[in-house]
Amino acid sequence: FTQVYQTPTADRNNPANYVTPGPFSANPRAYLPATPPTAGTAIPSTISAIDEDFKFPQAWKTSLAADFKLGKGFIASVEGVYNKDINTALGRNPNLVTPTALGVSGYPDNRPIYPISNTQKFINPLTSAGLASPTGTSAFNPVILDNAEENGYYWSLTGKIEKQFSNHWSAFAAYTRSVAKNVYDGTGDQLLNTWSLTQIVKNANDPERSYANYVVPDRFVASVSYRREYLKHLATSVSLFYEGSIQGRYSYTYTADFNRDGQTNDLIYVPRDATEINFADVTYGSGATAVTYTANQQRDLFFRFVEQDTYLRARKGRYAERNGAKMPWRNQVDVKFAQEIFHNIGGKKNTLTFTLDIFNFGNLLNKEWGIFQTPNAAGLLAPRNSTAPTGGTLPVNGVATTVGAYNAAGTQRPYFSLAQGLGNFPVTTSSFRQVNTLTSTYYMQFGLRYTFN
Repeated sequence: FTQVYQTPTADRNNPANYVTPGPFSANPRAYLPATPPTAGTAIPSTISAIDEDFKFPQAWKTSLAADFKLGKGFIASVEGVYNKDINTALGRNPNLVTPTALGVSGYPDNRPIYPISNTQKFINPLTSAGLASPTGTSAFNPVILDNAEENGYYWSLTGKIEKQFSNHWSAFAAYTRSVAKNVYDGTGDQLLNTWSLTQIVKNANDPERSYANYVVPDRFVASVSYRREYLKHLATSVSLFYEGSIQGRYSYTYTADFNRDGQTNDLIYVPRDATEINFADVTYGSGATAVTYTANQQRDLFFRFVEQDTYLRARKGRYAERNGAKMPWRNQVDVKFAQEIFHNIGGKKNTLTFTLDIFNFGNLLNKEWGIFQTPNAAGLLAPRNSTAPTGGTLPVNGVATTVGAYNAAGTQRPYFSLAQGLGNFPVTTSSFRQVNTLTSTYYMQFGLRYTFN
């Protein structure tokens, strides 16, 4: 793959080139274009393949539960679940060269990095040398479906207590603790995503096992209900349901490609103090609204952010973990009202039920309750010299400083700036902000149901 050019734009924009020729065919050649391009003249920037020794995903699942009568109508339940991946599917990019440790003397982040240029980064780069339609050297990311070296697991433990009272009341409360770790969260819709969307520190083809993003670590639920029949044809029910939980997990990453594998998925190193990180001046916005922050200002703001963030404060001197940070605890109370009208017709009970559900009822009482929050800056730091800056200089405290790109076993340290937040300011005040959507407001639902037996 040394002499290729991209498909001409006119051909890429022609819908006729993307029409599926009829219904599904078991013959893969049925889907080739009417006039395939000449071999060696066009190739996509990524292709997919399957390793000949690939094993389909398998998992061991175990669960055990028990109920106990505690007396006076109380029932307790305990349930444990354990899942273990036996074979895990994962994509790898065999076209990347072996990375080399950064190895800058006195700099604590020694993760493996790749060369700057595509001609050195890829074993087989895409190049158009000598062709009529040159496009330069491009990335070429073939991804092979393979099995991961490490396998994931999941476990949860739930405790529940409930009681049906004799005076029309019932109630229960339950708590679940869950932990899940894997090498890939399952996000994306292409094989390429199993490789490109996984946040990493080490080799891009050997992601480390870490927390899964689809498991709520702690969850507490409780409910209390009242139902009473009266006047032989009416019944009224009122229920309150409470849920409190950690809202999820997220990762602290750089906003650009730090290790130069071509993907923006690099977990940050959390410096112990100001000696372990270099900042460069940055201007947010443009024109009359532009605001410039010096390197010293950003350094102070960054460490102020770290100190107020529970997770980053505890990770000083170490790498952030994939999905290591937890979102805030959130409380929500829902209310349900139901009015039943029932009567026997033809010897069978017929019921007409009117319902009213008020979701996030606490927010109806107080606008500060039931608010959903999201991270202000999961992408916290922007690398400034992962590639050589124009002219080889960066403004540092208002002075043009010669700063080349960092390289493996070199002497140049990386430089950073704070990621831009809302408006022309860096994200520095707090880890989270409120989400002003339906998830943070109360809303209602009305229903009408007819039931016959």
